[in-house]
Amino acid sequence: MGAYETFEQHDVQIGSWRVHYVDTGTGPPVVMVHGSPVSSFAFRQQIAALSPRFRVVVPDLLGFGLSEGPEEGACFQQQADMLCMLLDHLSLGPYRLIGHDWGGPIGLGCAAKRPERVDQLVLINTTILADFKPPRYWKPFTVRGVGELLLVRINVFSRGLPFLMRSARSPEVRQIYSQPLKTRGLRRTVLALERLEGYDDLMKQVEGALPRLSQIPTLIIWGQPDVYFRPHELQRLKDVFPAAVVREIPDGGHFPQEDAPEAVTAALLDFLE
Repeated sequence: MGAYETFEQHDVQIGSWRVHYVDTGTGPPVVMVHGSPVSSFAFRQQIAALSPRFRVVVPDLLGFGLSEGPEEGACFQQQADMLCMLLDHLSLGPYRLIGHDWGGPIGLGCAAKRPERVDQLVLINTTILADFKPPRYWKPFTVRGVGELLLVRINVFSRGLPFLMRSARSPEVRQIYSQPLKTRGLRRTVLALERLEGYDDLMKQVEGALPRLSQIPTLIIWGQPDVYFRPHELQRLKDVFPAAVVREIPDGGHFPQEDAPEAVTAALLDFLE
């Protein structure tokens, strides 16, 4: 945990919200975008490994980690807009983009506006396809009424995270992720993302930019088994990025940067350099 605290960190006002981000190291910029229900903390081991050679920028998305967010929750488009404004604020120039889970579509949604700025792309257990459908057994989290009960009132993601991420069985790691979920605003954001609010429109923008984005050198990292993004989603990403380097990580699960950090870090270093 101490390593994360040693990274250079900042807060900046983006629209109505104070956004927290790590900005550490020197060299070509690397932007990492986390998924749900985690934060920039999820990439701490990769940040430590990359920062001697790269400038590593890792925001907490709206409501997550140490960032503020709307009480009513933030959808995909709002998160992508925030990311674009942050990157404009930082004036990074060309950068390498890494997106995990919902950080994939959020990161690509931002990149679609200026694809010429992305030098390399890394997708980790995610999708960027407009026709994505969650597994059927995930439906209770999205049904009106039931979703509010499970995610907002009961806060089931905080309670269930150790079943999805081995590292969250550590009380210290679990506490870091569960603390922000005590706010209803973040729980409503998690619900909005699980309901794919704003996803279709954002992915249509990505779809329009795919002729350019698909030409970017791409690495796909896929932890197995993944209870949410099923194996055919990996194949669909391969079809979109036929020249991509693919690294499958047995026992990496849905959060391979947490549960198989050495393998993810090695794949990133090999690809980015």
